[in-house]
Amino acid sequence: MDWMPRTEDLPLGLSRDDDGFAQVITAGLFNPLDAALDTAPGTDPALPEEIVFPRSERDVLEIVRLARETGRRVAVRSGGHSWVASSVRGDGILIDLAALDHVRFDLADPAHPTATVGPGVRGQNLSRLLEQNGVAFPVGHCGTPAVGGFLLGGGLGVNWGHWKPACFSVLRMRVVTAAGESVTASATENPELFWLARGAGPGFPGVVTEFELALQPLPGGIRVSTWLFDLDDLPAVTEWVTEASRSLPPNVEVSLVTSGANRPDGRGASDPHPFVVGVAATAFADDVAEAERLLAPLSTAPTALEHAALLDVPFSALHEPVDDTYPVGARFLADTFWFSGDLREAMAPLQRLMRRAPSGHSYVLAGMPANGAGSRLLTPGEAAYGMHDTTCFNVYTIWHDSADDAVNRAWLDEVAATLLPMSSGHFLNEADIRRRPERVPASFRPADWERLQRLRREWDPEELFHGWPGGG
Repeated sequence: MDWMPRTEDLPLGLSRDDDGFAQVITAGLFNPLDAALDTAPGTDPALPEEIVFPRSERDVLEIVRLARETGRRVAVRSGGHSWVASSVRGDGILIDLAALDHVRFDLADPAHPTATVGPGVRGQNLSRLLEQNGVAFPVGHCGTPAVGGFLLGGGLGVNWGHWKPACFSVLRMRVVTAAGESVTASATENPELFWLARGAGPGFPGVVTEFELALQPLPGGIRVSTWLFDLDDLPAVTEWVTEASRSLPPNVEVSLVTSGANRPDGRGASDPHPFVVGVAATAFADDVAEAERLLAPLSTAPTALEHAALLDVPFSALHEPVDDTYPVGARFLADTFWFSGDLREAMAPLQRLMRRAPSGHSYVLAGMPANGAGSRLLTPGEAAYGMHDTTCFNVYTIWHDSADDAVNRAWLDEVAATLLPMSSGHFLNEADIRRRPERVPASFRPADWERLQRLRREWDPEELFHGWPGGG
Protein backbone atom coordinates (compact mmCIF):
# COMPACT_ATOMS: atom_id res chain seq x y z
CA MET A 1 0.00 0.00 0.00
CA ASP A 2 1.17 3.55 -0.67
CA TRP A 3 -0.66 6.72 0.36
CA MET A 4 1.84 9.19 -1.11
CA PRO A 5 2.67 10.22 -4.68
CA ARG A 6 5.94 8.87 -6.03
CA THR A 7 8.77 11.32 -5.32
CA GLU A 8 9.48 11.96 -9.01
CA ASP A 9 5.79 12.75 -9.58
CA LEU A 10 5.57 15.41 -6.90
CA PRO A 11 4.85 18.99 -7.97
CA LEU A 12 6.91 21.80 -6.49
CA GLY A 13 3.77 23.26 -5.00
CA LEU A 14 0.05 23.84 -5.47
CA SER A 15 -2.30 26.49 -4.17
CA ARG A 16 -5.88 26.04 -3.07
CA ASP A 17 -7.25 27.32 -6.41
CA ASP A 18 -5.13 24.99 -8.57
CA ASP A 19 -6.65 21.98 -10.28
CA GLY A 20 -6.01 18.79 -8.38
CA PHE A 21 -5.15 20.53 -5.11
CA ALA A 22 -7.60 18.59 -2.94
CA GLN A 23 -6.57 15.34 -4.60
CA VAL A 24 -2.91 15.96 -3.74
CA ILE A 25 -3.86 16.70 -0.14
CA THR A 26 -5.89 13.49 0.04
CA ALA A 27 -3.21 11.37 -1.70
CA GLY A 28 -0.91 11.90 1.26
CA LEU A 29 -3.42 10.71 3.84
CA PHE A 30 -3.93 7.34 5.48
CA ASN A 31 -7.63 8.11 6.05
CA PRO A 32 -10.25 9.63 3.73
CA LEU A 33 -10.29 13.36 4.33
CA ASP A 34 -13.80 13.67 5.74
CA ALA A 35 -13.21 10.72 8.07
CA ALA A 36 -9.84 12.08 9.22
CA LEU A 37 -11.26 15.51 9.95
CA ASP A 38 -14.43 14.01 11.46
CA THR A 39 -16.65 16.06 9.14
CA ALA A 40 -19.93 15.03 7.57
CA PRO A 41 -19.61 13.39 4.13
CA GLY A 42 -20.08 15.99 1.42
CA THR A 43 -18.94 18.83 3.65
CA ASP A 44 -16.14 20.95 2.20
CA PRO A 45 -13.19 20.47 4.58
CA ALA A 46 -10.97 23.32 5.70
CA LEU A 47 -7.76 22.96 3.68
CA PRO A 48 -4.42 24.81 3.76
CA GLU A 49 -3.81 27.65 1.33
CA GLU A 50 -0.86 25.90 -0.27
CA ILE A 51 1.03 22.60 -0.26
CA VAL A 52 4.74 22.53 -1.10
CA PHE A 53 7.20 19.67 -1.71
CA PRO A 54 10.75 20.74 -0.80
CA ARG A 55 13.64 18.76 -2.28
CA SER A 56 16.28 19.86 0.22
CA GLU A 57 16.85 21.52 3.56
CA ARG A 58 17.54 24.76 1.71
CA ASP A 59 14.04 24.54 0.19
CA VAL A 60 12.53 24.03 3.65
CA LEU A 61 14.46 27.01 4.95
CA GLU A 62 13.14 29.24 2.17
CA ILE A 63 9.56 28.05 2.72
CA VAL A 64 9.66 28.74 6.45
CA ARG A 65 11.18 32.19 5.88
CA LEU A 66 8.49 32.97 3.31
CA ALA A 67 5.78 31.89 5.76
CA ARG A 68 7.24 34.23 8.40
CA GLU A 69 7.38 37.13 5.98
CA THR A 70 3.81 36.65 4.74
CA GLY A 71 2.26 35.87 8.13
CA ARG A 72 1.14 32.35 7.24
CA ARG A 73 1.25 29.41 9.60
CA VAL A 74 2.96 26.11 8.82
CA ALA A 75 2.02 22.44 9.16
CA VAL A 76 4.29 19.51 8.32
CA ARG A 77 3.76 15.95 7.16
CA SER A 78 6.10 13.14 6.24
CA GLY A 79 3.37 10.62 5.40
CA GLY A 80 2.04 7.80 7.52
CA HIS A 81 -0.67 6.73 9.91
CA SER A 82 -1.89 10.03 11.28
CA TRP A 83 -5.49 8.91 11.01
CA VAL A 84 -6.61 12.31 12.35
CA ALA A 85 -4.64 14.01 9.52
CA SER A 86 -2.86 16.25 12.00
CA SER A 87 -1.07 18.09 9.17
CA VAL A 88 -4.27 19.20 7.38
CA ARG A 89 -5.17 22.61 8.77
CA GLY A 90 -7.50 25.30 7.57
CA ASP A 91 -4.96 27.93 6.64
CA GLY A 92 -1.29 28.52 5.91
CA ILE A 93 1.24 26.26 4.20
CA LEU A 94 1.50 22.48 4.34
CA ILE A 95 5.09 21.29 3.92
CA ASP A 96 5.14 17.74 2.56
CA LEU A 97 8.50 16.05 3.14
CA ALA A 98 7.98 13.03 0.87
CA ALA A 99 10.96 13.97 -1.33
CA LEU A 100 13.38 13.98 1.61
CA ASP A 101 13.72 10.20 1.62
CA HIS A 102 17.49 9.66 1.51
CA VAL A 103 19.28 6.93 3.50
CA ARG A 104 23.06 6.84 4.13
CA PHE A 105 24.82 4.20 6.23
CA ASP A 106 28.04 4.59 8.21
CA LEU A 107 29.23 1.10 9.13
CA ALA A 108 32.92 1.89 9.49
CA ASP A 109 32.79 1.28 13.24
CA PRO A 110 31.07 -2.11 13.67
CA ALA A 111 30.47 -1.37 17.35
CA HIS A 112 28.59 1.85 16.59
CA PRO A 113 26.88 1.66 13.19
CA THR A 114 24.66 4.59 12.23
CA ALA A 115 22.33 5.70 9.46
CA THR A 116 21.38 9.18 8.33
CA VAL A 117 17.84 9.29 6.99
CA GLY A 118 15.41 11.83 5.64
CA PRO A 119 12.00 12.22 7.29
CA GLY A 120 10.19 11.01 4.17
CA VAL A 121 11.72 7.53 3.98
CA ARG A 122 9.10 4.83 4.47
CA GLY A 123 9.57 2.21 7.18
CA GLN A 124 9.31 -0.69 4.74
CA ASN A 125 12.10 0.76 2.60
CA LEU A 126 14.28 1.46 5.61
CA SER A 127 13.71 -2.10 6.90
CA ARG A 128 14.83 -3.57 3.60
CA LEU A 129 17.99 -1.44 3.48
CA LEU A 130 18.82 -2.21 7.11
CA GLU A 131 18.51 -5.94 6.46
CA GLN A 132 20.70 -5.71 3.36
CA ASN A 133 23.41 -4.06 5.45
CA GLY A 134 23.18 -6.53 8.35
CA VAL A 135 21.91 -3.98 10.88
CA ALA A 136 18.61 -3.20 12.58
CA PHE A 137 16.60 -0.36 14.11
CA PRO A 138 13.23 -0.27 15.92
CA VAL A 139 11.29 0.51 12.74
CA GLY A 140 7.54 0.85 12.98
CA HIS A 141 5.28 -2.17 13.12
CA CYS A 142 3.62 -0.81 9.96
CA GLY A 143 5.71 -0.48 6.82
CA THR A 144 3.97 2.46 5.16
CA PRO A 145 4.54 5.38 7.58
CA ALA A 146 7.56 7.60 7.00
CA VAL A 147 10.05 8.01 9.82
CA GLY A 148 9.52 11.74 10.42
CA GLY A 149 6.18 11.60 12.22
CA PHE A 150 6.98 8.16 13.62
CA LEU A 151 10.09 9.40 15.45
CA LEU A 152 8.66 12.76 16.53
CA GLY A 153 5.77 10.94 18.21
CA GLY A 154 8.05 8.55 20.10
CA GLY A 155 8.25 5.63 17.71
CA LEU A 156 6.74 2.46 19.17
CA GLY A 157 8.71 0.17 16.90
CA VAL A 158 9.63 -3.50 16.78
CA ASN A 159 11.40 -5.00 19.79
CA TRP A 160 10.48 -1.85 21.72
CA GLY A 161 10.80 -3.55 25.10
CA HIS A 162 14.50 -4.22 24.44
CA TRP A 163 15.57 -1.48 22.03
CA LYS A 164 13.16 1.03 23.63
CA PRO A 165 10.94 3.34 21.55
CA ALA A 166 12.73 4.44 18.41
CA CYS A 167 13.14 8.11 19.38
CA PHE A 168 15.74 7.02 21.96
CA SER A 169 17.93 5.74 19.11
CA VAL A 170 18.08 9.20 17.51
CA LEU A 171 21.58 10.65 17.93
CA ARG A 172 21.23 13.91 16.06
CA MET A 173 18.84 15.78 13.82
CA ARG A 174 18.82 18.77 11.51
CA VAL A 175 15.99 21.21 12.21
CA VAL A 176 14.65 24.30 10.46
CA THR A 177 13.30 26.43 13.30
CA ALA A 178 10.47 28.94 13.48
CA ALA A 179 13.12 31.68 13.44
CA GLY A 180 14.06 30.62 9.90
CA GLU A 181 17.39 29.05 10.87
CA SER A 182 18.95 25.64 10.23
CA VAL A 183 20.38 24.09 13.40
CA THR A 184 21.64 20.77 14.70
CA ALA A 185 19.91 19.25 17.72
CA SER A 186 21.55 16.53 19.80
CA ALA A 187 22.42 15.75 23.40
CA THR A 188 25.18 18.39 23.21
CA GLU A 189 23.88 20.90 20.62
CA ASN A 190 20.56 22.59 21.34
CA PRO A 191 19.73 19.84 23.86
CA GLU A 192 16.35 21.37 24.78
CA LEU A 193 15.23 21.24 21.16
CA PHE A 194 16.52 17.65 20.99
CA TRP A 195 14.50 16.80 24.11
CA LEU A 196 11.40 18.35 22.59
CA ALA A 197 11.75 16.56 19.24
CA ARG A 198 11.69 13.13 20.83
CA GLY A 199 7.99 12.90 21.60
CA ALA A 200 6.24 16.22 20.85
CA GLY A 201 4.71 14.81 17.66
CA PRO A 202 2.67 17.40 15.70
CA GLY A 203 3.44 19.87 18.48
CA PHE A 204 7.11 20.10 17.53
CA PRO A 205 7.89 23.75 16.58
CA GLY A 206 10.17 23.07 13.64
CA VAL A 207 10.83 20.96 10.56
CA VAL A 208 13.21 18.03 10.96
CA THR A 209 15.03 17.54 7.66
CA GLU A 210 17.36 14.70 8.71
CA PHE A 211 17.87 12.16 11.51
CA GLU A 212 21.04 10.35 12.52
CA LEU A 213 20.13 6.96 14.01
CA ALA A 214 22.04 4.53 16.21
CA LEU A 215 21.70 1.01 14.79
CA GLN A 216 21.70 -2.48 16.28
CA PRO A 217 23.19 -5.74 14.99
CA LEU A 218 20.63 -7.58 12.88
CA PRO A 219 19.26 -10.50 14.96
CA GLY A 220 20.13 -13.74 13.19
CA GLY A 221 17.24 -15.79 14.53
CA ILE A 222 14.02 -13.78 14.41
CA ARG A 223 11.18 -16.23 15.00
CA VAL A 224 7.44 -15.68 15.43
CA SER A 225 4.92 -17.96 17.15
CA THR A 226 1.19 -17.32 16.82
CA TRP A 227 -1.99 -18.64 18.43
CA LEU A 228 -5.67 -18.11 17.55
CA PHE A 229 -8.47 -18.65 20.08
CA ASP A 230 -12.21 -18.17 20.21
CA LEU A 231 -13.10 -14.88 21.91
CA ASP A 232 -14.88 -16.87 24.62
CA ASP A 233 -11.42 -18.06 25.71
CA LEU A 234 -10.24 -14.51 26.43
CA PRO A 235 -10.04 -14.94 30.24
CA ALA A 236 -7.92 -18.08 29.89
CA VAL A 237 -5.74 -16.45 27.24
CA THR A 238 -5.02 -13.35 29.30
CA GLU A 239 -4.30 -15.52 32.34
CA TRP A 240 -1.80 -17.56 30.31
CA VAL A 241 -0.07 -14.51 28.80
CA THR A 242 0.08 -12.72 32.15
CA GLU A 243 1.74 -15.67 33.88
CA ALA A 244 4.08 -16.53 30.98
CA SER A 245 5.21 -12.91 30.66
CA ARG A 246 6.87 -13.10 34.05
CA SER A 247 9.48 -15.41 32.50
CA LEU A 248 9.84 -13.73 29.11
CA PRO A 249 12.90 -11.52 28.44
CA PRO A 250 12.45 -8.04 26.97
CA ASN A 251 13.59 -9.16 23.49
CA VAL A 252 10.41 -11.23 23.15
CA GLU A 253 7.58 -8.99 21.98
CA VAL A 254 4.04 -10.21 22.71
CA SER A 255 0.77 -8.74 21.48
CA LEU A 256 -2.89 -9.72 21.89
CA VAL A 257 -5.53 -8.77 19.34
CA THR A 258 -9.30 -9.13 19.67
CA SER A 259 -10.98 -8.98 16.28
CA GLY A 260 -14.11 -9.85 14.32
CA ALA A 261 -15.27 -11.62 11.21
CA ASN A 262 -13.52 -9.42 8.66
CA ARG A 263 -10.04 -9.92 10.05
CA PRO A 264 -7.18 -10.16 7.52
CA ASP A 265 -7.33 -13.98 7.27
CA GLY A 266 -10.30 -13.41 4.93
CA ARG A 267 -12.63 -16.03 6.35
CA GLY A 268 -15.65 -13.75 6.60
CA ALA A 269 -18.79 -14.00 8.67
CA SER A 270 -19.31 -17.68 7.75
CA ASP A 271 -16.42 -18.70 10.00
CA PRO A 272 -17.66 -20.80 12.94
CA HIS A 273 -15.52 -18.57 15.18
CA PRO A 274 -16.27 -15.03 13.91
CA PHE A 275 -14.86 -13.39 17.04
CA VAL A 276 -11.33 -14.35 18.00
CA VAL A 277 -8.35 -13.37 20.10
CA GLY A 278 -4.94 -13.76 18.54
CA VAL A 279 -1.56 -13.83 20.24
CA ALA A 280 1.76 -13.23 18.50
CA ALA A 281 5.17 -13.56 20.13
CA THR A 282 8.32 -12.46 18.29
CA ALA A 283 11.75 -13.46 19.55
CA PHE A 284 14.60 -11.21 18.43
CA ALA A 285 17.24 -13.89 18.95
CA ASP A 286 20.74 -14.57 17.67
CA ASP A 287 19.82 -18.02 16.34
CA VAL A 288 16.97 -20.53 16.22
CA ALA A 289 18.06 -22.36 19.37
CA GLU A 290 17.97 -19.14 21.36
CA ALA A 291 14.57 -18.22 19.90
CA GLU A 292 13.15 -21.58 20.96
CA ARG A 293 14.52 -21.09 24.47
CA LEU A 294 13.19 -17.53 24.73
CA LEU A 295 9.68 -18.56 23.68
CA ALA A 296 9.54 -21.65 25.91
CA PRO A 297 7.52 -19.98 28.72
CA LEU A 298 4.61 -19.69 26.27
CA SER A 299 4.42 -23.48 25.81
CA THR A 300 1.67 -23.65 28.45
CA ALA A 301 -0.90 -22.08 26.11
CA PRO A 302 -4.55 -23.17 26.32
CA THR A 303 -5.87 -25.29 23.47
CA ALA A 304 -5.92 -23.04 20.41
CA LEU A 305 -7.96 -23.05 17.21
CA GLU A 306 -4.67 -22.61 15.37
CA HIS A 307 -1.02 -22.50 16.36
CA ALA A 308 2.13 -21.86 14.34
CA ALA A 309 5.51 -22.16 16.06
CA LEU A 310 8.87 -20.55 15.33
CA LEU A 311 8.01 -19.08 11.96
CA ASP A 312 11.07 -17.71 10.15
CA VAL A 313 10.16 -14.09 9.35
CA PRO A 314 12.80 -11.77 7.86
CA PHE A 315 13.31 -8.43 9.58
CA SER A 316 12.17 -6.68 6.39
CA ALA A 317 8.84 -8.56 6.45
CA LEU A 318 7.82 -8.05 10.08
CA HIS A 319 5.51 -5.21 9.07
CA GLU A 320 3.48 -7.20 6.52
CA PRO A 321 0.86 -8.79 8.85
CA VAL A 322 0.24 -5.43 10.51
CA ASP A 323 -0.14 -3.63 7.18
CA ASP A 324 -2.79 -6.20 6.23
CA THR A 325 -5.00 -4.96 9.08
CA TYR A 326 -5.45 -1.61 7.30
CA PRO A 327 -7.60 -2.20 4.17
CA VAL A 328 -6.90 0.21 1.33
CA GLY A 329 -9.67 2.78 1.01
CA ALA A 330 -11.19 2.07 4.42
CA ARG A 331 -12.29 4.67 6.93
CA PHE A 332 -10.59 4.82 10.33
CA LEU A 333 -11.12 6.04 13.85
CA ALA A 334 -8.77 5.11 16.67
CA ASP A 335 -7.74 5.81 20.23
CA THR A 336 -5.06 4.60 22.63
CA PHE A 337 -4.86 3.88 26.34
CA TRP A 338 -1.96 3.05 28.64
CA PHE A 339 -2.61 0.82 31.66
CA SER A 340 -0.58 0.17 34.79
CA GLY A 341 -2.94 -2.46 36.18
CA ASP A 342 -3.45 -6.13 35.53
CA LEU A 343 -3.83 -7.18 31.87
CA ARG A 344 -6.72 -9.46 32.81
CA GLU A 345 -8.72 -6.58 34.27
CA ALA A 346 -8.12 -4.34 31.27
CA MET A 347 -8.97 -7.02 28.70
CA ALA A 348 -12.12 -8.32 30.41
CA PRO A 349 -14.59 -5.79 28.88
CA LEU A 350 -13.45 -6.62 25.35
CA GLN A 351 -15.49 -9.82 25.13
CA ARG A 352 -18.68 -7.79 25.29
CA LEU A 353 -17.42 -4.78 23.34
CA MET A 354 -16.01 -6.70 20.37
CA ARG A 355 -19.33 -8.47 19.84
CA ARG A 356 -21.02 -5.04 19.67
CA ALA A 357 -18.64 -3.67 17.01
CA PRO A 358 -20.64 -2.60 13.93
CA SER A 359 -17.72 -3.53 11.64
CA GLY A 360 -15.93 -6.86 11.51
CA HIS A 361 -12.73 -5.08 10.44
CA SER A 362 -12.33 -3.32 13.80
CA TYR A 363 -9.94 -4.62 16.43
CA VAL A 364 -8.26 -3.88 19.76
CA LEU A 365 -4.54 -4.57 20.15
CA ALA A 366 -2.71 -4.84 23.46
CA GLY A 367 1.07 -4.51 23.50
CA MET A 368 3.23 -5.10 26.57
CA PRO A 369 6.72 -3.59 26.22
CA ALA A 370 9.33 -5.57 28.16
CA ASN A 371 6.58 -8.01 29.21
CA GLY A 372 5.32 -6.21 32.27
CA ALA A 373 8.29 -3.93 32.89
CA GLY A 374 7.16 -1.16 30.54
CA SER A 375 6.61 1.36 33.32
CA ARG A 376 10.30 1.07 34.25
CA LEU A 377 11.66 1.05 30.71
CA LEU A 378 12.30 4.80 30.34
CA THR A 379 14.27 7.25 32.44
CA PRO A 380 11.84 9.96 33.64
CA GLY A 381 12.54 13.29 31.98
CA GLU A 382 14.96 11.90 29.37
CA ALA A 383 12.77 13.07 26.47
CA ALA A 384 9.36 14.60 25.86
CA TYR A 385 8.16 11.06 25.22
CA GLY A 386 7.82 9.68 28.72
CA MET A 387 4.22 8.46 29.08
CA HIS A 388 4.97 4.75 29.14
CA ASP A 389 3.32 2.04 31.18
CA THR A 390 2.75 -1.69 31.46
CA THR A 391 0.29 -2.21 28.59
CA CYS A 392 -0.79 -0.07 25.64
CA PHE A 393 -4.20 -0.64 24.03
CA ASN A 394 -4.76 0.53 20.45
CA VAL A 395 -8.43 0.59 19.45
CA TYR A 396 -8.97 0.71 15.68
CA THR A 397 -12.44 1.19 14.24
CA ILE A 398 -12.39 0.32 10.53
CA TRP A 399 -15.24 0.38 7.99
CA HIS A 400 -15.89 1.34 4.36
CA ASP A 401 -19.26 3.08 3.90
CA SER A 402 -19.58 6.71 5.01
CA ALA A 403 -23.20 5.96 5.89
CA ASP A 404 -21.83 3.92 8.80
CA ASP A 405 -19.75 6.75 10.26
CA ALA A 406 -22.09 7.48 13.18
CA VAL A 407 -22.44 3.90 14.41
CA ASN A 408 -18.70 3.31 14.26
CA ARG A 409 -17.97 6.56 16.09
CA ALA A 410 -20.50 5.53 18.73
CA TRP A 411 -18.75 2.18 19.18
CA LEU A 412 -15.34 3.83 19.60
CA ASP A 413 -16.87 6.21 22.15
CA GLU A 414 -18.31 3.23 24.04
CA VAL A 415 -14.95 1.45 24.11
CA ALA A 416 -13.19 4.66 25.17
CA ALA A 417 -15.69 5.29 27.98
CA THR A 418 -15.09 1.76 29.25
CA LEU A 419 -11.29 1.86 29.12
CA LEU A 420 -10.69 5.46 30.17
CA PRO A 421 -11.37 5.02 33.92
CA MET A 422 -8.65 2.37 34.07
CA SER A 423 -6.18 4.27 31.88
CA SER A 424 -3.02 6.06 33.01
CA GLY A 425 -2.59 8.02 29.78
CA HIS A 426 -2.45 7.85 25.98
CA PHE A 427 -0.04 7.31 23.11
CA LEU A 428 -0.03 10.58 21.17
CA ASN A 429 0.55 9.30 17.62
CA GLU A 430 -2.64 7.23 17.48
CA ALA A 431 -4.90 8.92 20.04
CA ASP A 432 -8.17 10.68 19.15
CA ILE A 433 -6.55 14.11 19.52
CA ARG A 434 -8.62 16.05 16.99
CA ARG A 435 -12.00 15.31 18.58
CA ARG A 436 -10.64 14.91 22.10
CA PRO A 437 -7.82 17.46 22.53
CA GLU A 438 -7.53 16.58 26.23
CA ARG A 439 -5.72 13.45 25.00
CA VAL A 440 -2.69 15.62 24.18
CA PRO A 441 -1.61 16.65 27.70
CA ALA A 442 -2.64 13.20 28.92
CA SER A 443 -0.04 11.72 26.54
CA PHE A 444 2.80 13.20 28.63
CA ARG A 445 4.03 12.99 32.19
CA PRO A 446 2.81 16.15 34.02
CA ALA A 447 6.34 17.51 34.52
CA ASP A 448 7.17 16.83 30.86
CA TRP A 449 3.99 18.57 29.70
CA GLU A 450 4.93 21.73 31.59
CA ARG A 451 8.45 21.66 30.16
CA LEU A 452 7.12 20.97 26.66
CA GLN A 453 4.79 23.96 26.73
CA ARG A 454 7.59 26.23 27.96
CA LEU A 455 9.97 25.06 25.22
CA ARG A 456 7.35 25.47 22.52
CA ARG A 457 6.91 29.10 23.58
CA GLU A 458 10.68 29.64 23.57
CA TRP A 459 11.28 28.08 20.14
CA ASP A 460 8.12 29.40 18.47
CA PRO A 461 6.91 32.50 20.36
CA GLU A 462 4.81 33.70 17.42
CA GLU A 463 3.19 30.28 16.90
CA LEU A 464 4.32 29.94 13.31
CA PHE A 465 3.72 26.16 13.49
CA HIS A 466 0.16 24.95 13.94
CA GLY A 467 0.84 22.41 16.66
CA TRP A 468 -1.63 19.70 17.56
CA PRO A 469 -5.04 19.58 15.87
CA GLY A 470 -7.81 20.40 18.31
CA GLY A 471 -5.53 22.75 20.21
CA GLY A 472 -4.10 20.28 22.74
